[in-house]
Amino acid sequence: MAFTIRIYETDCYIYSLLKRRLGEFYPDAYIVNPYLKDQDSEDIFSEYERVIYDPSNIKEEDISHLQASALRLTDDGGIIDCSRLIQLLLPSEDAPIINQPATGTHTAVIPFVYSDVRDRFVSDLENELKGADFNIRLDFTTRLRSLWNRSSGSNMTALLQDCRSRRFVPEDILKYCNMDDSGFLTPGSCKNNDDVYDLGIERSLTLMHLASDLAHSNIRFVNVISVIEGFRTKDLPDLLSGCDRVYILLPARNAGEDIGAKDLISQLTKVLGKECVSVCYEEDFTTKGNADDSFTDRGMAV
Repeated sequence: MAFTIRIYETDCYIYSLLKRRLGEFYPDAYIVNPYLKDQDSEDIFSEYERVIYDPSNIKEEDISHLQASALRLTDDGGIIDCSRLIQLLLPSEDAPIINQPATGTHTAVIPFVYSDVRDRFVSDLENELKGADFNIRLDFTTRLRSLWNRSSGSNMTALLQDCRSRRFVPEDILKYCNMDDSGFLTPGSCKNNDDVYDLGIERSLTLMHLASDLAHSNIRFVNVISVIEGFRTKDLPDLLSGCDRVYILLPARNAGEDIGAKDLISQLTKVLGKECVSVCYEEDFTTKGNADDSFTDRGMAV
């Protein structure tokens, strides 16, 4: 059944993300934004329409002629909960059945490769995480190695400092995150280059365990990907103990002995289990859009 989803949202980037997400569950719907020009006129063939409005942009009374079907974009906490919107867009008898796990997953990536190779790998992982309310990325790295260094309301330093409070709960992680260009919610980089390490291992342990609790909570469907760099080998088992999957990225198979990879793999496998640890080599995957681009001639970045 064709119908129109009219989204009143002035932020074009948020609108594009909503259009992509809602379109996965309602492929026959015409999704339009009244604020944008040059919208397709195909929605004239829809049988009815539903309206989603952002209360920070427009008041409900300003769309009173559509009030019966108007849905508020954000919840009381100011968070866009797509799972709520998806279920409300159609009557319950017509709503699609969403097959999703009761909880999300916490995945750790330990890279011994260039940051661009690392981030392509993480992007591929993100593409496999379908149906979640949020995909979160946490960079336990130096500021220089973090993907997102732009100024934002919060940063990884603030999150690490505040997570030790007794009042801090797993869902509070979301308050420190902003959407990056690749679709992740993330606090971004540290305020200073080495804050992750200068604040002490206990801060990172606490945040990693909170991130696992958030991913495994049945309150929201959240996936977390944590990028882990620069930690002592003996600290890694504790850091990763709550993770569902751990990926070790290596530059090439013939470099395994040189960087002590076998010892690391063996130690993590004993603690986490063989099914939890995977080893990936950059020579096994290529850049999107250029299938012939190989990384095998690069060295290791530490």
